[in-house]
Amino acid sequence: MCVTGLQASEAEIMNKLLYITSNIIHVYAIYIFLDSFLGRSKLRDSIKILTYAVYFFISTAAWLTAGEPLLNIALNIISPLLISLQYENYVMKKFFGAVSSCAVCMFTDWAAVTFAGSHVISESGLLQGIMVLILSSLFRHYTCNRSELPFRSKYSWFLIFTAAGTIIIGLLTVNDSSKHDHLIVIVLLCINFLNFYIYNNEQTQWETINRLKIIETLNSYYKDQLTVMSESQEKMRYLRHDFRKHLNKIRELSCHCSNKPLQDYLCELQGAMTESKGFSHTGNYDIDCLMNYELTLASEAGTAISYKADIPPVLNISSFDITIILGNLMDNAVYALKNTTERILDISMIYSKGIIRIDIENSFDPSFRRKDDGQEHGIGLLSVKNALQKYNGKLSCSRDGERYRTTVVMYDSAD
Repeated sequence: MCVTGLQASEAEIMNKLLYITSNIIHVYAIYIFLDSFLGRSKLRDSIKILTYAVYFFISTAAWLTAGEPLLNIALNIISPLLISLQYENYVMKKFFGAVSSCAVCMFTDWAAVTFAGSHVISESGLLQGIMVLILSSLFRHYTCNRSELPFRSKYSWFLIFTAAGTIIIGLLTVNDSSKHDHLIVIVLLCINFLNFYIYNNEQTQWETINRLKIIETLNSYYKDQLTVMSESQEKMRYLRHDFRKHLNKIRELSCHCSNKPLQDYLCELQGAMTESKGFSHTGNYDIDCLMNYELTLASEAGTAISYKADIPPVLNISSFDITIILGNLMDNAVYALKNTTERILDISMIYSKGIIRIDIENSFDPSFRRKDDGQEHGIGLLSVKNALQKYNGKLSCSRDGERYRTTVVMYDSAD
């Protein structure tokens, strides 16, 4: 009799240790989920970890002393919601994260008990904790670097109501004697997974629309800048032309003064006033304007430039798309040239049978790394790829030693 009582006591202690272990895993899984879903915390790391530790101790104490399922469910909703207040995000998103995480944990728990039966690993919650940890890790992997976007779902109330509804349905229908427990638990768990799928799809669409708006705004400013630069260069050519005539007249007058130093100085000044012919003369205003601007920047950096362009004056490609494609590629090339010692730039643009091919090859320093200045540098190539899709175009990039080559092939007509 004493032996049986001792064994029962040991089993009870073992169950409690297994539960504490499973709760550690469960709280860590919630930490992974909330950190991935809500992003940056307003608290220091040490205090943030302390909030999760408090959550662990409260939930463990509640289970060890009371052991009421309803109390555990309430704690698993209220505690994550209170913890979520430390994150810099919208209240509705925090509420959605707290309710949905509780629903997923609850149905994962019931699924483990339903399928594994009364095995000690499921009764202690260890299996459930491992399952929730795997789900949280997968969630973090597929939502990396998206949590801090200022996204506000239009369907927040619907998603929260759906998650809360599955919890209520689960409480009313799932029990140990029902022969449909397996099906009910799977359906309710899938509904919550679908909730996150809907939210993720809405966020993806919002990101795409927002990025395209940013791209459109940036390229609009870029085109305006190029127009101003082109007009300024045109005015400078007129000024140089007129100033050269004035210098000729002054030279003629200086001859009557027999002032040799003055005449020599005027000759040198006249030689320095040689008119700039520009780089691009295709007759296509958008291409000439953009390439003259970019190649002037490269030339001022001391770059050896080889430029060949055989493009008709009129293309069926919009001015906006030309600016996106050529502007971003040339910006990247000029930036790389300014941060290397050997500066070489080879550009070829050929039009043949309705197909345009652009090759840009520039030298670069492989050891140079662009500093993180808070801007999304990858947005340039993304905008190029989006623009090329309209013309069934393709962008390819390659490197050979200290040379970087970019090739664009596209049709001279949109879909």
